Amino acid sequence: MTVITGRASSRVAAILVVIGALAFSLPAGALDLSLDPTRSALRLTVAEDFVHAKGSVVVSARYGGAWGVRAGVWTHATGFEGGKPTGFAGANYMWTYGNWRAEFGTVWIDKTSDLNGTHWDFDVAAAYDLSDRWFVEWRHYSHGRKLGIAENKPNDGWNLIGVGVAF
Repeated sequence: MTVITGRASSRVAAILVVIGALAFSLPAGALDLSLDPTRSALRLTVAEDFVHAKGSVVVSARYGGAWGVRAGVWTHATGFEGGKPTGFAGANYMWTYGNWRAEFGTVWIDKTSDLNGTHWDFDVAAAYDLSDRWFVEWRHYSHGRKLGIAENKPNDGWNLIGVGVAF
């Protein structure tokens, strides 16, 4: 387990203060989660890494509304050094604005590599709904070395672009 200490903890605290200040400075109702139009759905996605592990393919599923759980498998992993991942599981929060969606959460990946130097990683995504069922999505998994977390671990991150369907 990685412990955030010293300089890293002050960076994380500063980032959280900035995020909090930005959130409270938004217009009234901008963060009204009771009006969140995110509907509960099962979302299946097939995505490919397009930066560091070109050709790596991930198949994943997310179930939930605003809060959801995610799990997936690598059907093909290439172009990186370290343990070849086979699967992951996590949870995240999804914001919906019109046809756009944003997600932020955490994910546990079964193997570490130069792309994810730790098992626990951040899960950040943006998606655009093409219709009520079909969507395109960009997703990034990394542990946040640039935020001062586990600075001694490799962290190029997984960068995935995919297409999905919601049920």
